[in-house]
Amino acid sequence: MTNIILLVKDRPRLTEQTYRTLYEETPRDQFNLVTVDDGSWPETSKIIERYARRDNHEVVTFLKSVSVVGFLRNVGVWTSERFFGRGEYLCTIDNDISFLSPYWLTKMEYAMSILHQPEGREDGKGYSLLGGYRHPFHGINHKSFHEGEFAGAQDTYVEETDAVAGYMHFMRWATWDLHGPYDQHAKGVCQSEDWALCQSIIRTGGHVGYVHPPVIANCGLTNSENQPAVGHGEFKRYPGLIYE
Repeated sequence: MTNIILLVKDRPRLTEQTYRTLYEETPRDQFNLVTVDDGSWPETSKIIERYARRDNHEVVTFLKSVSVVGFLRNVGVWTSERFFGRGEYLCTIDNDISFLSPYWLTKMEYAMSILHQPEGREDGKGYSLLGGYRHPFHGINHKSFHEGEFAGAQDTYVEETDAVAGYMHFMRWATWDLHGPYDQHAKGVCQSEDWALCQSIIRTGGHVGYVHPPVIANCGLTNSENQPAVGHGEFKRYPGLIYE
């Protein structure tokens, strides 16, 4: 079982797309969901309320925007543990992604479990944190190849990088215990809460990487200030998805 933390701030069309593809592409018995609403406007709040009626879904609502991403993610993680306990994995996501495959969660679990073993890498170390789509600005340091043992995973491999973008972090609870919670004061490019967590892992000899081919699409072309997101021109566009 995986506890998923979804951080939502407005963007109703992207929020609807994230929810819809999550439920369409994920077996319902494989995840619990906590939504953290950072003071969204009514149009987005109504979408959250509609999906909140589903089983194993808890919602934390801030009536006024906090705008501290690290704090909001931490609240979501603590809430998920309180209501659902601990499964094997923890996954934090944002409301501007779209899930691309019904095997996305199985691929993430597969990559984490196989590559966590000593034979997963040439240096005998596995991965502590994985993402579902590589940010164009993150370089590749190493590739770990494994032949898939289930449908849809035959070409799955992991690209090691210096950081995994915060729109998806997939980890074991043991990683959270060692390197969490998210830094509530970190903000800005190469100073954000996701960067800080990744660097904490790397400084202690751990590894972070992206599952490839991607299992999600990053559909947020602008940031929380409605300015172009870093690297937005390099994001891959998938037909039929909403980008804004």
